[in-house]
Amino acid sequence: ELKKKRVRCTSQRSSKKLYPYGSSKPLDTLGSFMADISVGNSSVKAEFIVIQGKGQALLGHKTATELGILKVAHANFLSEASIFTKYEKYFNGVGKLKNFKLMLHIDENVTPVAQQVRRIPFAMREKVEAKLKELQDMDIIEPVEGPSSWVSPIVVTPKQSGDIRLCVDMRQANEAIIRERHPIPTIDEILHELNGSCIFSKLDLKWGFHQLELADESRDITTFVTHIGLFRYKRLSFGVTSAPEIYQHTIQQALHGCDGVRNMSDDIIVHAKTMEEHDRRLLAVIEKLGSKGLTFNKEKCQLRLRKLEFMGHVLSDKGIDPTREKVKAIVEARPPTNASEVRSFLGLVTYCGKFIPNLASLSEPLRLLTRKNQPFTWGPEQDKAFRKLKTSLSKAETLGYFDPKARTQVIADASPVGLGAVLVQIQQGEPRIICFASKSLTDVERRYSQTEKEALALVWACERFYMYLYGIEFDLLTDHKPLQFIYSKKSNPCARIQRWVLRLQPFQFTVKYIPGHKNVADVLSRLCIYKSDAPSPSEISEDFVRFVALQAVPRTLTIQEVEKESAGDLELHRVKEALLTGNWTDCEESYVSVKTELCSIGKVILRGTRIVIPTSLRERVLSAAHEGHQGITKTKQRLREKVWWPKIDSDAERVCKKCYACQVVGGPSSPEPLRRKVLPDYPWQATAIDLMGPFPTGESVLVYVDYYSRFFETFILKNTGSTKIIECLEEIFARYGIPDTLRSDNGAQFRSAEFEKFLEEYGINHETSTPYWPQANGEVERQNKTLLKAIRTAHVEGKDWRKELPKFLSAYRNTPHTVTGVAPNKLIFRYPVKTKIPSFPERDEEDIRVKDWIKKKKEKEYADKSRNAKYSQVQVGDRVLVQQPKENKLSPAFETKPYEVVGRTGNEVLLKAPHGGTYRRNVKQVKNLEIDGSVPLDDADDVTDLDLPQSELPDDGDDLKITDMDDDQKIETDRGDSVRTRPVRQHKLPDRFKDFVLT
Repeated sequence: ELKKKRVRCTSQRSSKKLYPYGSSKPLDTLGSFMADISVGNSSVKAEFIVIQGKGQALLGHKTATELGILKVAHANFLSEASIFTKYEKYFNGVGKLKNFKLMLHIDENVTPVAQQVRRIPFAMREKVEAKLKELQDMDIIEPVEGPSSWVSPIVVTPKQSGDIRLCVDMRQANEAIIRERHPIPTIDEILHELNGSCIFSKLDLKWGFHQLELADESRDITTFVTHIGLFRYKRLSFGVTSAPEIYQHTIQQALHGCDGVRNMSDDIIVHAKTMEEHDRRLLAVIEKLGSKGLTFNKEKCQLRLRKLEFMGHVLSDKGIDPTREKVKAIVEARPPTNASEVRSFLGLVTYCGKFIPNLASLSEPLRLLTRKNQPFTWGPEQDKAFRKLKTSLSKAETLGYFDPKARTQVIADASPVGLGAVLVQIQQGEPRIICFASKSLTDVERRYSQTEKEALALVWACERFYMYLYGIEFDLLTDHKPLQFIYSKKSNPCARIQRWVLRLQPFQFTVKYIPGHKNVADVLSRLCIYKSDAPSPSEISEDFVRFVALQAVPRTLTIQEVEKESAGDLELHRVKEALLTGNWTDCEESYVSVKTELCSIGKVILRGTRIVIPTSLRERVLSAAHEGHQGITKTKQRLREKVWWPKIDSDAERVCKKCYACQVVGGPSSPEPLRRKVLPDYPWQATAIDLMGPFPTGESVLVYVDYYSRFFETFILKNTGSTKIIECLEEIFARYGIPDTLRSDNGAQFRSAEFEKFLEEYGINHETSTPYWPQANGEVERQNKTLLKAIRTAHVEGKDWRKELPKFLSAYRNTPHTVTGVAPNKLIFRYPVKTKIPSFPERDEEDIRVKDWIKKKKEKEYADKSRNAKYSQVQVGDRVLVQQPKENKLSPAFETKPYEVVGRTGNEVLLKAPHGGTYRRNVKQVKNLEIDGSVPLDDADDVTDLDLPQSELPDDGDDLKITDMDDDQKIETDRGDSVRTRPVRQHKLPDRFKDFVLT
C-alpha cells in the first residue's frame, strides 16, 4: 500500500523479535522495509518493522535522535560514593578551623569556684579513661599542671551502643562567661528560603563545637576534674553557655559567599531547583569548609535527595511534612496519667502545631489539666481531644513554601477558648497552605464578646505571621462581617479595639468577608469557594446592624424598638432625608457638624459604630447607662462607647445630678470660705468653754478661753456634771470677772436647766455652736489641741501631766501670741475686772487690733484656697439633704428625707425636718436637693429643737452678738444701738500703713 501511495520503500522479512512493555511474549512480526524519512531539513534512511494489529506508528530512539527530534544532554552526574571518594580527607577525623582562636569573655568580678571531684563508679572508670585518652590524642583536651582557679566536675552518661558520653558541669563557670548574643535562625526562616527547591543535601560537621580552637587565656575556665587528675579543653565544649551562639555565627561566616546553603548549628542544608545546580553548590560548600580545616561526619551526611528530613521536618519539592518519628510518637502515645505527662504530650504536639488547624481549641480540654491547683481527672472530653489531636496529625496536610511574590491571604477565626489562623498563598492558581497557628485565650480574653474575640484574632494572626506579612500587601479573611466595618477608616470602635487597630498600622491589608463556619479547617475546605460570590451590601449591612445592636443597645431595649421609634422620629427622619439628598438645611447644627460620620442602614441611623437613639428612647438609655449609679464621667464614657445623640453629655450630667440615691450617698458639700470673728473690744467680753477627755485615768480637763487675749484657764475634773462646772465658773468669775458671752458646744452639761439658770443669774449670753460642727467653736478647740500636745509630751517623758500642767500654763500665758503679738497675761491684767456693777471699759490699743485683723485675713486666704472653698447657694425655702453620722459601712452620708431651710445667718442654717422639728446645722452639712417632682415633706406638729429651743431662735434679720467678718469688712465693730453719749471712735488702719498694700 505504501508503493501505491508512491512511497519509495524496499520490503523484506524481519528476524528481529519485539517484546511489549512488561511482557515476555514477543509481538507477531509480519516483516520490515527500508524507507526515507524526513523532518524539517533532516532526512535519514530507517528500517520499519510491521506487526499484526492496528495502532499508531512509533519512532525509535536512534532515528529520533538522528532527526534531531530527541536531544539528550550527556551530563556527568555525581554520586554519593564518588563525592566521599574524591573528598575523603574531609570526611575523616575531627578538624580544626584554620586561622581562628575563640576568645571567651570572662567577667572578672565573679569569684572563681573550684568544685570537688564527683566519684566515678569502678565499672565506668576504664571507659572514662579511654575517652580522655581519645580526646587527648585528637588534641581536644590537655592535662592541667599547677594551680587552677576554676574547676568543674564531670557527668558520665552511658549510650545504648555501650559507649559513654562525657559532659562537664559548667553551671558555676557559666556565671562568669559573658554571652555573645548572636542570633540563631528559626526553622521558619530557613524553610522560607527553600521555596522552589527540589534537590536537597544535609552535611553534618563532626563534633562541631570541638572544631573551634580556644585561645590560651580562655582555656582555664574549662578546667574539669576526674579521678585521674585535672584537664582543660583546647576546643570549644558543649557546656559553655555561649557556645551555640558563637558556633552558629562562626559557621555562618565560614559559609559566606555560598549560594543555596543555610546552617542551624552543625547541620548544614544545601538546596537547589535542579540536580546540576545542586551538585555545583554542594561541591562548593564541601571544598570551602574543607579548605578551612573543617571535617564532616560521613555517617550523618545525606546527599542529593529529593526528600530530606531536617530539624523535625520532611522537605521535598511538594512542600513540608512532619517527620515520621514525631508523628509515630504522637499517634502511638498512651493516654497521660498525670499533669506532667500531659505537658510532655502537649509540648510534642505544639512543635508540630503548624500542621494542625485549630490546635488551641482541640487541645483545650488537655490544657485544663495542666493548670495550677487543678485536680487531674481524665474524662470523656480529655480522651476525645487526645484522639482528635492524634488523628489530625496523622492526616496532616503538606504545607507549601512561602513565596513573597505570590498573593497572600490570612484566615483568622476565634472560638470560645482559642484563636486560630492560617497563612495561605495562591500559587500556580491554587490556594496553598503555608502554615497553621493557634493560641489559647486567657481567662480575661475569654470574657470578651464574640466580636471582640474575632477582632483580636485578626490582630494576633498578623503579629504571629509578622515575618511573612510585613512589607507586602495581603488579604485578611474573616467569616465575621462586622470586622469589615470595624477595621475600616471610618470606624470609631471602643477603646480596646482602637488599640488593636493601632497595632495593625504597620501592615498593608484589606479585610474581606468569606462565608463559612467559624472553624478554620472548615474554611480551608472551601478555599476555592470564597474566590467567587461576594456578599451583597445589604447582607453586610444587616449583619453589621445586628452587631452594633448587640454591642451598643442597652439591655432594656431591643433593636426592634430602636428601629420602630427611629422610623417615627421626625428629627431622625430629616437626617435620613439629608443623607439621601445631601441637603442639611432642615437638620439641627449638631447633626450637620458630624454629617461625614453619619450613615443610614435600614431604619437605624449610625454615627460610626454608635447608634443614634431616637428622642423617645433617650431617657431609657440614660437610665440604663446610669445603672450601678456610677459618676458623671463614667456614665458619659459608657454612653459614648455605644450610642449618640445631640447634647448627650449635658443629658447625662442632668440625670446623674438629679439622681436622688446618688445625692443621699454622695460626698458632702464644698466648705464655705472662712468667716473669722471680729476681735472683741476688751478682755473677757467673749469667752468659750469646752471639755477635753476623758483620759485613761478617768479624768477630764475643763478649758475656759478668752477670745480677746487668748488667755485660758484649766480645771482637772473627775465629775463633768453641770454642778461641778458651775463651781469652776464661779471661781473664774471671782478671779477675772463676768464675761458678756459664753460659747459652748451642745453637751448635756451645758444645756441643762441648772446651767442655763446660772448664766441667766450672772447676765451672761449663752451661745452654742452648730451641732456636729466643732469648727464653730474654733478658738477653744485650737487651745485643746495645744494643751493635749503638752499632756502627751509629759506622758512620753514619764512625768505626771497633772504636775506639769501649771508649768505649761505659765509658759503659755507669758509668751507673745502668734496672732496678737502680745502675751495673754499682759493683755488681760492691765484692765480692771468686771463686777456686777456696770461700767465702761477703756479701749484697747489699735496695734493689737491691726495685728489680729492681718493675721486672720492671711489665715482666711490660705484656708479658702487650700480647701477650694466657695460660698454656698443654700437659701431660705430650699429643700436640702442633711449630713448624718454613719452607723456602719452601709449607712448613707445624708438622711434619706429632705429638710426645708427656714432661716440662715452667716454659715449657719435653720432647718425644718419632715416631722416638723427645727435644727441648726452648718451649710457644709447640707446640700441642695436636685430632683424632678417632689420628695414630700410630712406635715406634723412642730417639735422643739434639742440643739436650740424654738423660743431662742433668731429672726432672719437678727444679728448675732459676735458678727462674722467677711473679706471686705473693715476694721470696725458694729455695736448696734448703744447707750453711749460720746462720739463713737472710728477704727481704721494707722496712717503709717496708708502707703502699703496689706495682704
